[in-house]
Amino acid sequence: MKNIIAGIGYYFLQWTVGLPQNVIGLTFWIFTRSSEKYRYRKAAVKSWRFGGSMGLGMFIFMGDVPMHEKEYVLRHEYGHTIQSVILGPLFLPVIGLPSLLWASIPAFQKLRTRKMISYYSLYTEKWANALGGNGKTQGARRGARPSASRRSAKDVKNDVKDVEKSF
Repeated sequence: MKNIIAGIGYYFLQWTVGLPQNVIGLTFWIFTRSSEKYRYRKAAVKSWRFGGSMGLGMFIFMGDVPMHEKEYVLRHEYGHTIQSVILGPLFLPVIGLPSLLWASIPAFQKLRTRKMISYYSLYTEKWANALGGNGKTQGARRGARPSASRRSAKDVKNDVKDVEKSF
């Protein structure tokens, strides 16, 4: 019964306070081709041919993610769907735009590589990880430990390379 009530609340909030990002997500859903569609928790997931993954409202679009990282990325993107419910119409300017810029602007990609900064270090991505169940992890690589307080520069650099390959 709790799951049913939580689901109703999730969808109600997505389609009321989260309406702008859900309309955009639904538009992407309708106009993107996919070989795979499924549900993850309460979100609708669609594989797409673009390099990166993204969450828009209750919709998750999965890029070409290695199998061993798929669950991590799904949890992360599901975290963005929860941000949509929490922030409502503020999601796009507070989370969506900064996240998109952080992922796609070449200067940010170079900065992350040069300074060995994890893609997941931006506030939007840290928060999505926490909400989605990835804890305080810094990267999507297999073997990354959420409880590790320090990571080697090589591990961080590899995380950055892996994430940037997906965009």
